[in-house]
Amino acid sequence: MGVDISLERVDEVPAESRVCHYDELGESAKERFPALTDSHGADVDGSVVDGFRGCDHVKFTDYYEVTVQ
Repeated sequence: MGVDISLERVDEVPAESRVCHYDELGESAKERFPALTDSHGADVDGSVVDGFRGCDHVKFTDYYEVTVQ
């Protein structure tokens, strides 16, 4: 059973947010990142979620808010 995760592009990042850069993500998260930015949520396995652990936002070409449900 997977976990729902979504990435949404945002223009502003709150000062208290934990921001990770793309190159700091786990390998599984890096592999899925492009597909996740194009979707409105996806069911992923734990290794992908673990790659985003500790990140509220990810800096790639833009900032993306990470939501795990």
